[in-house]
Amino acid sequence: MLPAVTFSTHRLKGTQELSELGLMLITFLGIAYTALEKEHVRVELLLMYLPENIRLLFEAVSGGLCLMVSGIITWKAFNHTATVYGRGLTTSLLELPLWPFILILAPGCGVLSITFLRDTLKSAHRCVTASWESRHILISCGVFLSVVIALLAFHLAGGGSSSPVISGIVGMLIMVCFLFMGVPIGFCMILVGAAGMMYLAGSAAGFSLLQPVPFNSTTNYSMTVVPLFILMGAFAFKAGLSKDLYVLVYRFLGHLPGGLAIATVGACGCFAAISGSSLATAATMGMVALPEMKRYKYDPALSTGCIAAGGSLGILIPPSVVLILYGVLTNQPITELFIAGFIPGVMEALFYIITILIMCKMRPELGPPGKRSNFKDRMVSVKETWGVLVLFFLVIGGLYAGAFTPTEAGGIGAFGVLVFIAIRGKLSIRKFYDSLFDSVKTASMCLTVFLGAMFLGYFLTISQIPYELSEFVAALPLNRYVILILILVAYMILGCVMDSLSIVLLTVPIFFPLVQALGFNPIWFGIIMVRIVEIGMITPPIGINVFIIKGVVKNDVPMHTIFKGILPFLIADIIQVILLILIPEITLFLPQLLGAS
Repeated sequence: MLPAVTFSTHRLKGTQELSELGLMLITFLGIAYTALEKEHVRVELLLMYLPENIRLLFEAVSGGLCLMVSGIITWKAFNHTATVYGRGLTTSLLELPLWPFILILAPGCGVLSITFLRDTLKSAHRCVTASWESRHILISCGVFLSVVIALLAFHLAGGGSSSPVISGIVGMLIMVCFLFMGVPIGFCMILVGAAGMMYLAGSAAGFSLLQPVPFNSTTNYSMTVVPLFILMGAFAFKAGLSKDLYVLVYRFLGHLPGGLAIATVGACGCFAAISGSSLATAATMGMVALPEMKRYKYDPALSTGCIAAGGSLGILIPPSVVLILYGVLTNQPITELFIAGFIPGVMEALFYIITILIMCKMRPELGPPGKRSNFKDRMVSVKETWGVLVLFFLVIGGLYAGAFTPTEAGGIGAFGVLVFIAIRGKLSIRKFYDSLFDSVKTASMCLTVFLGAMFLGYFLTISQIPYELSEFVAALPLNRYVILILILVAYMILGCVMDSLSIVLLTVPIFFPLVQALGFNPIWFGIIMVRIVEIGMITPPIGINVFIIKGVVKNDVPMHTIFKGILPFLIADIIQVILLILIPEITLFLPQLLGAS
């Protein structure tokens, strides 16, 4: 596993240590609450199409596996606390004793274990008491579960004589089976990573990972930026700034053909820059923009398609949580990734706007233009949002200028949005409370997946899969761009069924060494990878953003209509990706201009 990114700029003595310890507290105090709210990321593609009996059985098995993981971590947390207490270990600068903070892991994971136990018993009880109408249901369930057993039995029959690579492949196949059973992605990676280490390096090595890794991985200073930017987006969402941004863009662009759709894309870009989340952007702008487009009799395919596509801007336009995690995993400067993502993100929005203009010029009935706003109305909208716009440019500009680190930028951004909405009278105790809890849930979910990636990374390293894959592919008589396209196709397929965060944490330890061996710029590849994952989020027949929009429109718009509306934007996406691949300077221009790359 690659080392984490570190920053050398600290304004006050001990702030880094306090930030790291605070991050650990957020993770393990929020992890049970996140499980209680069922917010941990899982692959639900198979579960949503299964009969209820099968789904309940899978949920019971999934809960049992998670209970085992959380129970072992709870036990190891107590052991680690005793070890640290016995050694009298403290933080290096403030000399705070470490054992009280590590002790937080134990009750946090203990409550998590109780939550999983409750869910497991509940699902098992419902499964047992349900009426099983057909033996075929039991048979199909048994066949699916038998895949895991068969893989283990086949592999263990070799008595450990198989190569580490084969062990790694079997472990990955088992993990895929667990994922489709509904096991949360973070816990699935912990389970497979620790079990794989036990098999390859002995039970002592596997159990040893479960003692210090949860603490060490969640006290990573580079990761403290994640909850801060999430909090910034939560404040903006709860204060209704998405609607203000939508009105602002509409009053400047609404008079164009398809003006409401263009305003939606523009507002998606603005809100994405605040929230950093594609799903949040799609859901929020769907609730804001769809009623307006329906009122002006916009074509349902265009209105839903532009929101699903515009929502995908959330993980590219900085600040982006996905780019932060990519930087941490690959030891790349986060500021450089933010700089590199700016032009492709703006370019993506422009491509969508041009697509809408072309469609509405050819068929005006798709999106009739709105009335032109006067100067006074435009200035009123600017007045309503100027603080957030200035704050965004302050945060991103300060990052680009090197005035502060990403963590400091996140703190300034979150505090700035809080002050702005308080001045405007849009902050209430309830909204503040909800923003904090929503941020804890989202941050805990992200950090749990990151923790799982750490465990899986150790297993992949000792199994030598990334290095063997790199050597094998590098030796193929293929052009490196052909190999790159194959990697990107894999990312697009994954983007259809998984969220972007999980894809990055799951695949980067495997593909990044290969990309380095092929000689591609890691900053450029990070942007291309995120861009492809975005496309997967709106690609038929699954596209996770499409389901978000479907949830907003409910039965008013059929699913096939939404996919029909997405197709023109997919064409625009493909054209842009081709340009980004053929002309890397589009991505690397700003980093090179600012002397960062």
